[in-house]
Amino acid sequence: MDDDDFALNRRAAAGDRRAFAMLVGRHEARLRGFLARIAGADDADDLAQEAFLRAWRRAGAFRGGASYRSWLFAIGWRVFIDSTRRDRRDRSMKAAVAALPGADHVAADGEAGIDTARLLAALDPLERACVVLCHGQGWSHSEAAAILAMPLGSLKTRLARATRRCEAMLDQPLRSESDD
Repeated sequence: MDDDDFALNRRAAAGDRRAFAMLVGRHEARLRGFLARIAGADDADDLAQEAFLRAWRRAGAFRGGASYRSWLFAIGWRVFIDSTRRDRRDRSMKAAVAALPGADHVAADGEAGIDTARLLAALDPLERACVVLCHGQGWSHSEAAAILAMPLGSLKTRLARATRRCEAMLDQPLRSESDD
C-alpha cells in the first residue's frame, strides 16, 4: 500500500484531486482518531482538515523516505502543536474527557476500570501522543519518533515516563507491541 500511496501522492502533487481524495479516504479515520486522542474529539475534525490541507499543499515535498501515513501523522502532530501555541487556552481535564468517546475503557484487575480518556487527559500532550502512537495505534518507537520529530531516545524516555504514570493510575502494567 505504501507504493500505491507514493504513486497517488505524486499524482496529487501534479494536481490530481481524485488521487488526493483516495489518500484522504485511506488515512482519514486513523488520523482523526490520533488527533481526537491528543486534542479531543471537538478539535479533531478541524485539525485533521488542516493537516490534509497542508498535505495537499506540500504533496510535492513528500519523498517517500517513510510511509505516507507517518508523513501525514507528522503533519497532523505539527498542526496540533501550532493550534496549541495559537490558542493557549486552558483546557481542563473535564473538558478533555467530555470531548472523547465514553465507551473506551481499560479494565483494572477485573473491576469497573478506568476511563481511557481520563488516563490520557492526565498526561501532557507530548506524553499523550507517545502513548497513543505506540500503545494505542501500534507504531514502532522509530516511527513514532519520526512522526513527532523527536530523537528516538527522547521518545523512549517520554514513553517510559508516561507508561509509568499510567501504570500507577491503573495499578497494573501496560504492554507495548513495539520495542525497537
